Amino acid sequence: MIKEILITSLTGRGSVVMKDRAYKGYWLDTTNWGQVQGTHQTYSFPDQVGESIASTTIEKRPLSIIGWVVEGGTKDMRQRCDFLNSFFSPVEDYTLEYEGKKIVFRPDASIQYPPDPLHNNELVRKFMLTGTIAYPLFTDKTDTAAAFDSTGKLCRFPNSFGRAAPVVFGTRSTTYSVEVNNPGGFTTWITAKFTFSGAVEDPEIKNFPTGEVLRVKRPFTRGEVLEISTKDGSKYMRLTTAEGHVENILKNWDFRTDWVHLAPGRNMLALGCKDLEQRANMSVTVFFTPLYLEVE
Repeated sequence: MIKEILITSLTGRGSVVMKDRAYKGYWLDTTNWGQVQGTHQTYSFPDQVGESIASTTIEKRPLSIIGWVVEGGTKDMRQRCDFLNSFFSPVEDYTLEYEGKKIVFRPDASIQYPPDPLHNNELVRKFMLTGTIAYPLFTDKTDTAAAFDSTGKLCRFPNSFGRAAPVVFGTRSTTYSVEVNNPGGFTTWITAKFTFSGAVEDPEIKNFPTGEVLRVKRPFTRGEVLEISTKDGSKYMRLTTAEGHVENILKNWDFRTDWVHLAPGRNMLALGCKDLEQRANMSVTVFFTPLYLEVE
């Protein structure tokens, strides 16, 4: 049973908490985000028994929220209803958060109240909100970060225990590969941030399990920061120069390479560039968010 949700306006108009038995706020009754339906595109050959599935499209999902506004002794039930009426709009988008996961929806209509006095009176008002979730997958509330740089303290014990050299308990190093686990059920995009401390030419990221390689055909210098997103529909490559200017360098994408994604499960990412000695001149962090069908 869903006992608490947080809904936030993506246009900056605030947020609202709906919670089970919230007498002085918004009492959450039921939340239903339906099920995800898959539409299969099939084909068949003459004399074939049955059909073969060529691809599958994941459809949108409906959203329905039912709750109550209760006169809990605060004498502000009318004001709370007015807030709901003005907060939700069918021309704006909202995030719904539940137990560390979130999803984006758009209302289908304004807040609805029943006409019968049993559910709509001076003490209680029942309301219903319906919406459409166009992108039907849940994501984590915050992105997951995976850094290529692996640094630690250089720790030497003061006593050598009779050895010729002190005992080393830790090392300080930079790695050029990182293992990333995608716990979601779908392939997801990445956002990679490159910070350059020296000259680097044609940097690239490779995902060994999928064979995907993303390369930028351009030299970079000290103080520059490159950010890349591989999200479908909003891919970008943005360069922040040492002087603070932001440039779109999508034209420098090597079109012979891929937009790297993370497959479900284990992924091994590696850094590269034209001169491998230059890898020490860049610090790279990859951000991603797992995708989930269901979270309840």
